[in-house]
Amino acid sequence: MSVKHGAAMWDERFSGEVYAYGTEPNVWVAEQVAVLAPTKGARALVPADGEGRNAVWLASQGWAAEVFDLSQQGRAKAMALAEQCGVSIQYEVADLAEVGFEEGAYDLIAFSWFHVPSDLRAVHFPRMLHALSPGGHLICEGYHTSQMPMSSGGPKSLDLLWDLPTVLEELTGPHAPPMRIVEAAVTSTVLEESWLHEGLARVVRLHLVRES
Repeated sequence: MSVKHGAAMWDERFSGEVYAYGTEPNVWVAEQVAVLAPTKGARALVPADGEGRNAVWLASQGWAAEVFDLSQQGRAKAMALAEQCGVSIQYEVADLAEVGFEEGAYDLIAFSWFHVPSDLRAVHFPRMLHALSPGGHLICEGYHTSQMPMSSGGPKSLDLLWDLPTVLEELTGPHAPPMRIVEAAVTSTVLEESWLHEGLARVVRLHLVRES
């Protein structure tokens, strides 16, 4: 799928008045971030946040939240949600492969369901981790390969789903900064994020910390 086609698909998904995946943050992201205490001005990068539900929640918790995503419609919905919630976020419409990541700029990278082709993930997820400061956290959730036959959401392409050993190798390998694993698990969970993400699901949950 081309970037242009992908952007058009997400613009269509986000074009209605209803928020496609709801307005509440991803449960795993919220649970893990809730125990962190952001210092004043702590920056959080929120990739692929669509209509902004994770970023807006992070901003409400004191983080300076910055999003990049393909969708102009997603940006419009996210900015409206931020205004409704009385917070501010930054939102760049951009593709993962084109984003420039500033070394050590963020205290947190948090996202859910950021599924890209494996060849892009292998290059750009480790590149993105260099934007974490030492001691910074990566917290994310993605659909596992065993999600394929299930009806609770996620891409219907094995290449876009996550295999835990492969993703961990990419995120802790030679192209990534040194990372310590806090949590890395495949688990079953019941999703209630809208009719698009609803029911029993198989997911990968990660929490890593940059060591230096």
